[in-house]
Amino acid sequence: MFNVRIFVFITMLLLAGSLTHGQTTSKTITIKGALADSLTKAPIPFATVVVTQTDKKVIQSTLTDEKGSFLLKTPEKTNLVLYITYVGYNTYSAAIAPVAGLADLGRIYLAARTGVLNEVVVNGKKPIIQSMGDKLIYNAASDIGNKSGSAEDVLRKAPMVTVSPDGEIKLRGNGNIKILLNGLPSGLLAKNLKEALKMIPASSIESIEVITSPSAKYEAEGAAGVINITTKKKMNGTGGSIDLSAGNLEQMVSGSLNMTKGKFSVNLNLDGGMEKARTVTDLDRTSLSDGISIGRLIQTNDETQKSKGAFGILGVEYRVDSSQKIGASVSYWNGNWPSESQINSLYSDKKGVTAYNQYSEQKGQVNYTEFSLNYQKKFKRPAQELQLVTQYSKANEQASYMTDQFDLSGQRYFREISPNTGYNKEFFFQADYVQPLDRAGNHLLEVGGRYSKNNSSSDYTVFTNNYIPGSAIMIEDPSRANVMSYFQDIAAGYLNLKIKTRKDWQFRLGGRYEHTSLGGDFKGPQPSFRSQFNNFVSSVMVNKRINDIHDLKLSYTERIRRPWIWDLNPYVNASDPRNLTFGNPELRPEINRMLELVHNYTAPSGFNLNSSLYFHSNSNTIESLRTVDSLGISRTTQQNIASNRRLGGNVFTGLQFNKSWTMTLGAEFYHVWFKSKALNIGNDASFYSFSINSAYELPKDFTLQFSGDYSNGYVTLQGRTTANYTYRLSARKEFWDKKAGITLSFNNPFQQSFLQRSTATAPSFNSNTTSWYYNRSFSVAFSWKFGTLRSSGDNEKEMEEGTGEKGPRRGRSH
Repeated sequence: MFNVRIFVFITMLLLAGSLTHGQTTSKTITIKGALADSLTKAPIPFATVVVTQTDKKVIQSTLTDEKGSFLLKTPEKTNLVLYITYVGYNTYSAAIAPVAGLADLGRIYLAARTGVLNEVVVNGKKPIIQSMGDKLIYNAASDIGNKSGSAEDVLRKAPMVTVSPDGEIKLRGNGNIKILLNGLPSGLLAKNLKEALKMIPASSIESIEVITSPSAKYEAEGAAGVINITTKKKMNGTGGSIDLSAGNLEQMVSGSLNMTKGKFSVNLNLDGGMEKARTVTDLDRTSLSDGISIGRLIQTNDETQKSKGAFGILGVEYRVDSSQKIGASVSYWNGNWPSESQINSLYSDKKGVTAYNQYSEQKGQVNYTEFSLNYQKKFKRPAQELQLVTQYSKANEQASYMTDQFDLSGQRYFREISPNTGYNKEFFFQADYVQPLDRAGNHLLEVGGRYSKNNSSSDYTVFTNNYIPGSAIMIEDPSRANVMSYFQDIAAGYLNLKIKTRKDWQFRLGGRYEHTSLGGDFKGPQPSFRSQFNNFVSSVMVNKRINDIHDLKLSYTERIRRPWIWDLNPYVNASDPRNLTFGNPELRPEINRMLELVHNYTAPSGFNLNSSLYFHSNSNTIESLRTVDSLGISRTTQQNIASNRRLGGNVFTGLQFNKSWTMTLGAEFYHVWFKSKALNIGNDASFYSFSINSAYELPKDFTLQFSGDYSNGYVTLQGRTTANYTYRLSARKEFWDKKAGITLSFNNPFQQSFLQRSTATAPSFNSNTTSWYYNRSFSVAFSWKFGTLRSSGDNEKEMEEGTGEKGPRRGRSH
């Protein structure tokens, strides 16, 4: 039995150890300042700051943050000199003359080098992992391994995020995540997350922001927290980029074009790709009655999926004046993910043995269009601003399957075809306002509201030759045909109060109220359903900056998970007649509560260690439940049937051994308890995972990288899986003055396939599944930046979900 007290003791010991680490009796001085462009006065983030002695020996170094600020501590020495460098700017240097242990350099203005307008000027290199406020940020653009692949591959490297072999995304072991694209909810990702992520090239992603304790500004949806995928940020000038990659499993092409003239900016992004995946699964399932075997199914499924799609977005921005801007965008996604399965089945019970072969085709397709408008107004007082954003999207969807069954002589005796067409229309509007409560903007009151409306439809039927077995005549089965019309309306409002004291205490207190109305109507005999939910979720955070090295944060957060339309739709997918799946219209939303303690340690050398301890509970979890009847047919659906508690911790660190070698390390551990009183079953087990990402820069613009991740397997109410691991090798050569480069990547090069086993038990069955994922791949990628682009230096916040603000690029907490 897992001992909670031992775990808490060990974790707190680690936290205490990091608190004591770095305390030193040697005399130090503090150097701080802020960097800005001499013409635009905009902050310059991620510039290199180096402290040397007159003999040029490096004593200390750091990077400016996204506000252009820097602070570092260095041993007190004589003849110290500060150097600041940034691509496209003249180098700054100054002698350090501390007073009472402090050298405050104030605001430093860098002048752009002459003659840089004919080249592409890139940002300073960001650290791979950053801790900013309530976020952990993975700077994907700084990782050479992301020149090929898709967003799914990038998420594998993000803190606290795990990706299963079949592409399921989880945050701290929970798959219910609110995933944003550039800070806003995206219907593209909501439609089919797994397939949509494949259409976002890894090379187009700037960063992944992981937020485990979101403020009341964010929508309450997303039990595990929020993941924000930010794409490459806007640049000034005219230019763009082209990224091409080709490999044995996937091919991607991505292009971007940015144009700025006066107050107008236009950007265009076009992406396309294809991917192939093969999985072979062996299933051995025994049907039970009062603990006694009454049947056995042995099945082998060889499935191949070939996905392809294209995505494009056109955005326009107009700056009315220095305090106002208006933006608009239109995006389109076409995705197609057909799959083919060859299934061999053998079922035995007291009636005898039934053996047959099966061929199955499943097709999924979506055409998705999205329009958005946003407005931002900044006032004279610090931090005072108004944000408005609205979005409308429409999707036409198709899902169908065809399944044939053959006897062992190859004669087809059964065929079933099920077309399913649908549409989805969604609209939302949100308004957010920030009112400073003091002149300095340290105390803020944030208020806002949001209204969203969703209408969906699913029209499905089944044609079968079951009425005339073995014939080519297909007859519609009216008992399995229906039209479901679904709606969901959500009205929300929030209030957030932030207070910052002079003694480095920060307090955040917020509440969000959401009213949800949803329902469904059916053309057939299925009864209509209506539900209304009122949820008030609170969030509290206390942050204490102990000194320049240590920072502590304690937070309490409540989140909800609403059932999606595919969770509610009673449509039965019978592509494999012995394994049926369908939705449950009676699902209720679940409420999740989490208490989290976070410690961040930043040494004067730049070494960073972020560690956390958390407790998560839910008494009304939506779980996937599988039952097996006396004929050996399994039925899987979602139900509110269990409680879920987990106690865990995370540790992440970034290391720089020298100017050429960097490494990030991560570890996660939690113990989870599932309990269902209704079913009188439970399950508990421990989960742990590790990740590593290391890069080494060689002479002549060569870089080598290795990354990998390992977990011991997921835990569910009815079972668990065995270990999961992946590893990647990359080599990159840059040329054309670092405007272009070629990257060679290998994923899992030393194994043709990855094997994973899973078990599931219930009073009506027990099963063992063995899956082989054929995930060995290689790719060659070419990237090129062209034109006269410079970093925009835009210090204004972009629109972020829940506030109308987009993906915060600054260190302010929410």
